[in-house]
Amino acid sequence: GSCFTPQQLLMRVLCSLAFGSAVGQTVTPPPDTSKTAVVLVLQGRSDAAPGAYDDLIAQVQSEGVKAGVSVWAVTGPSFDDMKSAIQSTVSAHQAKLFYAGHGMGGAGEAAAEAAAGDSTAEGAILVAGFLPRDYRPDLQACKAKWATQPTHKCPKGKGLPLCPGGYLPEGSHDCSATGVPAPKFPVPTLAVGGELDGVVRVSRVAEAWYTQKQTPEHKVAVVEGMNHGDLLGAVPASVQARDLVSEIGGDKAKAQVASIVAGFLADPKSYNPPAADDTLSPFEKMFVEQEGSWWWTPNSEESGSSPWAAAAQEKMCEPLADTKLQWETSNEFHLLSDEDGIPPYYRAKHRPNVTMQDGKVAGSTVTQLRYTTLTVTQVAAGENGYEIIKEEKAGILGTGAITDDGSDCVSAIEIATKLSSRQLCYNRTNAPEDPETLDDGDRCAAINEAAYDLAMATASSTARARFQKSGRPMKMVSDRKPTPPAGPWWIWNYLQ
Repeated sequence: GSCFTPQQLLMRVLCSLAFGSAVGQTVTPPPDTSKTAVVLVLQGRSDAAPGAYDDLIAQVQSEGVKAGVSVWAVTGPSFDDMKSAIQSTVSAHQAKLFYAGHGMGGAGEAAAEAAAGDSTAEGAILVAGFLPRDYRPDLQACKAKWATQPTHKCPKGKGLPLCPGGYLPEGSHDCSATGVPAPKFPVPTLAVGGELDGVVRVSRVAEAWYTQKQTPEHKVAVVEGMNHGDLLGAVPASVQARDLVSEIGGDKAKAQVASIVAGFLADPKSYNPPAADDTLSPFEKMFVEQEGSWWWTPNSEESGSSPWAAAAQEKMCEPLADTKLQWETSNEFHLLSDEDGIPPYYRAKHRPNVTMQDGKVAGSTVTQLRYTTLTVTQVAAGENGYEIIKEEKAGILGTGAITDDGSDCVSAIEIATKLSSRQLCYNRTNAPEDPETLDDGDRCAAINEAAYDLAMATASSTARARFQKSGRPMKMVSDRKPTPPAGPWWIWNYLQ
């Protein structure tokens, strides 16, 4: 460890006396003040005990010296409480300022402070955190469209008189965009996730990693085997209740995070953390190349597609009577309720189909990604347009249906898809017979089993081995028809 001169020891005591009593804030000087001065302001979890981050801070300061920076650490319950300490410490040492947070409470506030118009920050460090979706211009624009709501005034020929279910002109909530929905943020950022964090899921960190690939100033690192509590001294009960089991322990986790943070503090624009591709690329394969996620891609309820939902049609129909036939499948995103008599858009209906084209089987499907749930009663069996649009991308963002804090899945609740029956497939491919019994059995369960198998095959070897050892296997249950088995009860009846 580093040795302290009597002057440095005295400085530590004086700083603690000066700031330690001010609403729990503390200024901790570096072990070596001869390097380039930086001030690291950390807002931790609100439920963390006093001193919970002392070991992490000490390691960051030690690693900072190696990286060429003297890290003055300011910690406290909130950035507002630490304002005077921040200003005086930055001024006294002509230091560069960095905001940091642990968990999305602290990390979200750190991002907000760094992005403030009067901020002098050089960067933001989001430990067990990420840049929220609100910093992506495409999603901001989509969210703003939610302010336009249906009215009872509708053009001649649309709906019933006065449109009791509401009317919106086509395109009112159009959230179509181009390219990956990347963030726009004024200073460099570093997000550090734990592979086994049960509070801020690594899947949400993976989303940040993918959407920030074209913005290299916003860096993402993942510490394999680290959970949420590894960086704390005493771990709060609220964290213990949700966290996964660490595979590396607190000492190794703090050492790795400290090294990454120190590298960023020394050179926020050029520093590159250890590559996380092996851990995170499987998420890209599933959410971009299969699901067609609204958050990873520019897709929305009326634009884009799900490659998995396209492939599901072939899985529904196989095996065909003629096993040599080849498939070409396609998919489109639409609201499943779209129909000329359904508010608020009164659009043309969208249906799946199977045809023969140039000697191949062409299957087209219609999909809606679901991120929230509504009841048949809420939507008045499809006649309440004010409720139906809450499932749109603008509705999800505008109503706050999803809390973007990493605590829940980033995937859709389901990839709800209209598929053609196996009987129709046999009919369209000129099979000798096409009885109704072709659709007996659990065709949907088989498709879901295939999705499960694909996830297992796509996972990293480490994640797969861990799951096989300690995970909870999934079993697909039999298909169920809703009661009554009619359109609205199919649409607003979610995967269980």
